[in-house]
Amino acid sequence: MGTFILDFQTIDFEPDAKIAVDMLSDYQRLYQLENSFALDPPVQSLGWSFAKMFLAGRFVEKIYAHQAYKIEASKGKKLEDKFVAWLQKELKNRGCSAQIKIAPEMKSI
Repeated sequence: MGTFILDFQTIDFEPDAKIAVDMLSDYQRLYQLENSFALDPPVQSLGWSFAKMFLAGRFVEKIYAHQAYKIEASKGKKLEDKFVAWLQKELKNRGCSAQIKIAPEMKSI
């Protein structure tokens, strides 16, 4: 599985980014991985912040292996769509108001 490239969009970047980074860091520690994700600095436009989030394929596979039941129950036809829907819900449950979606760059790979 290749790298997941996601669009991370929010009107409140700092707190939302902290929630996302903290959650992904927890998963990374749990699965004994390092440097498995990145969140680029945001670009500001019309009150919104837009950033790219990168998740290593191996990291996504580890998360999926431990969260398969929840991920499979998420919306979407393809694994990528189900994973992003699950990730969005997990972030929301932690108070993150950012929207995430598969980036056009990933769809073209």
